[in-house]
Amino acid sequence: MMHEHLIIGLEGLQLTSQERTWLKEKPPLGVILFARNTASPEQVKALLAEVRACTGRATWAAIDEEGGRVNRMPWAPFNERRHAAEYGVMYERNAGTAIQAAYQDSFVAGEALKELGFTHNCAPVLDLFHADGHDIIGKRSYGADVAQVVALATACMRGLHDAGIEAVGKHFPGHGRANADSHVAVPQVSAPLATILDEAEPFYSLFREGLKHVMTAHVVYSDAVKDVATVSPFWVRHVLRERMSFFGCVWSDDLCMKGVGEDVPSAADAALKAGCDALLVCFPEGVQAVYAQL
Repeated sequence: MMHEHLIIGLEGLQLTSQERTWLKEKPPLGVILFARNTASPEQVKALLAEVRACTGRATWAAIDEEGGRVNRMPWAPFNERRHAAEYGVMYERNAGTAIQAAYQDSFVAGEALKELGFTHNCAPVLDLFHADGHDIIGKRSYGADVAQVVALATACMRGLHDAGIEAVGKHFPGHGRANADSHVAVPQVSAPLATILDEAEPFYSLFREGLKHVMTAHVVYSDAVKDVATVSPFWVRHVLRERMSFFGCVWSDDLCMKGVGEDVPSAADAALKAGCDALLVCFPEGVQAVYAQL
């Protein structure tokens, strides 16, 4: 059943009557909140409680709280957090201090997320920084060095996990080299497959450290296959499942993004067929289109 794989965006600060019907009759795997859904801690708690009252189950609740510019809730501790890149600079001066700071920041944010009713945070970013890549990643990356990214991202993941929040590492197999923003275009990476696999080491390392959720990239790696990774059995089944022995939950990036096409129901179907377990549909128009097909 497609709806059991969906993680859907909601329209506003409260559920619409249509959303209540969907949640009751064809409950999704989860919901994901954005700035349009967050006005105060009390309102967020009430919204997530109403979602679960409608579904009658412990529905997942996700959000993108990476720190820095990717921040959905305009109150502490969420609106005061460093960019990942700032921990990278700190790491170059004193690795131990940076790792401890990244852990503590993530733990504090995780505790606050848990208190609001969230179950998952779409972090850490595991993409390597590339100066010639599109700045959609930029300061969201912990750095250009694999070992540095692994150390800081592991600290972030552990902070979330210790607070009771599941981390969702992103964007597999790596968005740092991409030449476009996948929200509005189809990015390409022309580097050799061996290079892409080497730079995907942060994902493999975090899987071994206990990362149970990973999000795919809407990027074409032209040396491998012509499809974006999200809808590619090569990347999802062959590389993630077989080569990296990842047995956790594979999330698509948002299927409303132009990087995966214009037709959201078709993108959802393709991502499911490729092996994605959780289908992110973040915008109300996309949710409407997918539910209309169910």
